[in-house]
Amino acid sequence: MAEPLLVERAGDIATVVLNRPDKLNALTKPMWRMLGESVAALAADDAVRCIVLRGAGGKAFSPGNDISEFATERSNPAQARDYGKLMHAALAALRDCRTPTVAAIEGICVGGGMEIAALCDLRICGRSSRFGAPIKNLGLVMAYPEIGALIDLVGRT
Repeated sequence: MAEPLLVERAGDIATVVLNRPDKLNALTKPMWRMLGESVAALAADDAVRCIVLRGAGGKAFSPGNDISEFATERSNPAQARDYGKLMHAALAALRDCRTPTVAAIEGICVGGGMEIAALCDLRICGRSSRFGAPIKNLGLVMAYPEIGALIDLVGRT
């Protein structure tokens, strides 16, 4: 099985690849942990001048969380809190990253994928890019650490 998150280096540019193209790069609990750890490590490396985040496969940046794991990873309040803490830690690593970040977006960029992209310093979008927050369809809401960057970008009205 391929690694779900890859870190590639080309000189002083690092690329973090969400690598589940068969699932449109839907994020799993381990991917959130890996994302936070990878961004923090790259930010601490003075040789890295830019971090690019992208999805594998060309069809999607990310549709957000892989809801197929919710039954086992977010089925009770304690699990939901733990999952949220992991997500928020990864988002905080992006928010606090001192190295410039670029989201290279093709295709679907919704939910958690949009949250990641919103926290990047720059977003470069292909013609196929689509954005949204379909979390309401699951009967859930976005916490402020998840929606704050989007509010900062587009405003409150």
